[in-house]
Amino acid sequence: MDMPIHLKTLPPEALDILRFYAGHSDNVARADEIMGGSGLNERRFGVALRRLVTKGYLVMDGYQTYRLSESGRRAANDLREYEILVPPGSQAASSRLITRRMVIVTPRVMLTGQPTNVFVGFDAPDDDDIIPQPLNLLLRMQVINGGENINPNKDSSLLLDNKPARQVFEVSAGAFTKTRLRCYVYQMGDEDDVPEIVGGMYVDLNVVGQPEQMDRTLTAYGVDLQFSIVD
Repeated sequence: MDMPIHLKTLPPEALDILRFYAGHSDNVARADEIMGGSGLNERRFGVALRRLVTKGYLVMDGYQTYRLSESGRRAANDLREYEILVPPGSQAASSRLITRRMVIVTPRVMLTGQPTNVFVGFDAPDDDDIIPQPLNLLLRMQVINGGENINPNKDSSLLLDNKPARQVFEVSAGAFTKTRLRCYVYQMGDEDDVPEIVGGMYVDLNVVGQPEQMDRTLTAYGVDLQFSIVD
């Protein structure tokens, strides 16, 4: 027996929250109750909560308090009825968090008004972080104190598999002494789902006005990001 399609599209963590409500005496609960009752850590809970709110299954009912909507009650009941026939332990799919190192490579100094390539990429995974299917990511680069002729916000899609990968962004600094590059990473779900922000980083760079002051030596900056996957 297949799980109902509206439940199958939810991450396992969201199903844990629906299980909590299915066994809860009330349709309203505080965030700390839900997290404790579902057994999720803060990271997994945050991802699942946003997905359920986006789907309209949960609505905020006061500060840090969430209520099941009518569609949420139906989903919780559907899950309970399904798992009577197919107990959770008999389901093969399981979720886990994997870690990938994101790296931003920039020149040490930027030149005012000069278009410059900035590289954003990911290192190869460790053995424990091998994934069965590529991750569908959205990279968003923002330039603070950027040049006038280049859009300060740039998006780029990336299918991240088990090999190193990189994207190139063209940025430009304005007539300032410093500029900040921000790169956010979003994990894409189903077509109708809102992208989930995974994390990101920013880099502050000095800006010079004359070419002879330019230092084109490349410098790499890195941060570890975690992604939720279903095996």
